[in-house]
Amino acid sequence: MGAHGSERLAAPHRRTPWPDGGNWLTARCERDPQHEAPASGCACGIHAWHPGRRSAKKVLGMRWEIPGVVECAGAVEVHREGLRAERARPYALLLLPGANAARAERLAAAHAAQLVRVDGADDVVAWCRERGLGLTPADVDRLLGPEALAAERAARRRRRRVTGLKLGAVTAVVAAALAGGILAFDPPDHRLFGRSGWVDPPSER
Repeated sequence: MGAHGSERLAAPHRRTPWPDGGNWLTARCERDPQHEAPASGCACGIHAWHPGRRSAKKVLGMRWEIPGVVECAGAVEVHREGLRAERARPYALLLLPGANAARAERLAAAHAAQLVRVDGADDVVAWCRERGLGLTPADVDRLLGPEALAAERAARRRRRRVTGLKLGAVTAVVAAALAGGILAFDPPDHRLFGRSGWVDPPSER
C-alpha cells in the first residue's frame, strides 16, 4: 500500500499496516478489547504458518501479495498448521523470479527486513532450516500434547475413509505474507501455550 516509492506492507485480510523500521505490530482483539491477544478460544492475534513445504507453496502462490517470513514475539498460541502471536514484524521478504525486484528492495529497506531470492517452496524451507527458524513438527507435537495428537490422527483416518467413499461413488456413476507469512523465530526464552497448556520453550536445535 502507498504511492510508488513510499510503499509499505499491509496484512492481506484487514489491510492492517505493518510498522516500518523493524518495529513490532501488536495484535488487538476487535471483538473483545478486554482481553489481550492471542486469547484462547478466540481468533485474535497475528496468524502465521509454520515453515513447511505446504505452507511455503501457499505463501508463494498468493497473487498480488508480497510473500515473506515474519518474526513473532510475546504470547504465542500454537496450532497444528501455524500459530497466533501477540507481536510480529517482517523478518524477510521472498523474491521469486520475475517478481518486481525494485519494489521488493524498497519494501525490505523500509521494514528493515532481509530480501531473500528463492525459486520455490523448497528454497524457502531450506533457508528457514539452515537458520534454525520456526518450530519443527516434533516441537509442534510436544506443544499440542499427546491427546491432541491422537485426536488428529483419528480425524485423519475418518477423513480418508470418507474420501474413499466419495471417490468410489464418483467412479460408479483438485490458500494466507508481508502478507500472511511463514513463521520464523529463534527458540523463544518464554513459555508457549499449546492445547495441553503452558509448556517450556523447545530445546535449541
